[in-house]
Amino acid sequence: MELKEQALKVAGSFPESREAPKKLLSLINEAEGEDKELIGELVEVLYAAAENKKDLKLIDKYFVD
Repeated sequence: MELKEQALKVAGSFPESREAPKKLLSLINEAEGEDKELIGELVEVLYAAAENKKDLKLIDKYFVD
């Protein structure tokens, strides 16, 4: 499975999968070039799917400096 396909699957599994932000970050780090940018945009999917502050904090743990 391509990285982009894996990333879509991972992003779509949040918030049911609490490991999704960590896995998405790992896929972003593996990707190169345009794929890296496209996969990086899926972070927005995580934020859109968040159901509460706990979900937002989990995403922030991996994607906010």
